[in-house]
Amino acid sequence: MAKSDGLTELAMLLKERENYIPQSITTGIVITPPPEVMIRLNDVVILNKENLIFSAHMLAGYKRDLLLVFNDENCGQTNVVDLHSHVVQTLNVDTRDTHITTLDTIVKDDEVILMPTTDDQLYFVIDKAVRFE
Repeated sequence: MAKSDGLTELAMLLKERENYIPQSITTGIVITPPPEVMIRLNDVVILNKENLIFSAHMLAGYKRDLLLVFNDENCGQTNVVDLHSHVVQTLNVDTRDTHITTLDTIVKDDEVILMPTTDDQLYFVIDKAVRFE
């Protein structure tokens, strides 16, 4: 058996790295929407909720805070009658604790953007994919 030297070992290590395939972002197709979500990664692999981590904004019921500003300049105008109009005196809109709650989520046959972990055991569902055909 030939004695190995440092240069040969280094060459072997570099050769092993040549075959490394880095993880990349991919897409999948929704089979079943949340909460019992299933996403087809390819012809063989189907991911379920144990393999998936979602971006919160993709799910129904996601709440996001808003800042709404209303005043007499950006709320429109009153009806014009006989060549005169009236300014808006008061606005009955409470902008404190304002938020929007999403009602939609991904549905069957939607394409989603997936990012795998390095061991391919978990996939981050980043967003819904849109293609321009």
